[in-house]
Amino acid sequence: IHAPNTMSDGNLTEPRGVSPASSGPAGPHFEAQVGASYLHAMLTGSEPRGLPGMVIDRIELQRASEGRPLDDVIVHAHDASGTGAVLEIQVKREVAFSPGDEVFRDVVQQIAAAARLPAFWTTRYELAVATAKTSARIAGPYQDVLTSARQLGSATTFMERINRPGSANDNMRTFVGTFRMRLQEAGAPHDDETVWGLLRRFQILVYDFTARGSADESRARDRSALALHSDDAAHAATLWTELVELALRVAAAGGDRTRAALLEDFRGRPF
Repeated sequence: IHAPNTMSDGNLTEPRGVSPASSGPAGPHFEAQVGASYLHAMLTGSEPRGLPGMVIDRIELQRASEGRPLDDVIVHAHDASGTGAVLEIQVKREVAFSPGDEVFRDVVQQIAAAARLPAFWTTRYELAVATAKTSARIAGPYQDVLTSARQLGSATTFMERINRPGSANDNMRTFVGTFRMRLQEAGAPHDDETVWGLLRRFQILVYDFTARGSADESRARDRSALALHSDDAAHAATLWTELVELALRVAAAGGDRTRAALLEDFRGRPF
């Protein structure tokens, strides 16, 4: 798990040097597929998942050594007015978000580290977990918590709704309580305002790339045709495969790509 170094009081130390080639606990191929989906969005000018209404400027992969706490995929984008945004994504094949889930504990430690970054609270700075497996709780109450946090304009209203019988269920309350507990363990602020403020910047993104007959894989190949001349539509599957392979290479080097650099990667290809 690539959590940044912390001292005993929970404060960040200097980022630890981590070899990008040795990271990737989610499994390098699944992680590359998630990264490739963002490279594809940048290539076609599509809005990135998790940043609606945005256009991607640059994508970084495996950037723990540069002080990115959720380091697997980092998306830099801007909206129509030119306002920038960052989305940091940690990729996990499986995460339960339950009180006993050590993966979620590590993710919240990384979230706590991100919240200490100077620009976090003053800019649009989003955080996400991309996972290969979903569950009834992930698809239902946990997503409901995150939606409520975004839609409600104050920590007081959010917490009152979470704690009010009939307005929220026990699974929702457990998710919020676990998130708060893990923040406290990380030595981070865990008051109502901070918990609400972090939950409204947090997303759970489910990709089914590892499933047989993956819908995400099928959509990726179909959408790859949009990046090609109509005469080369038959190469759509090849383009997607090469984007995944490129994501593996970029991640191994802890590298990044802009759209211009991505086009250079494909210069001279037979499509």
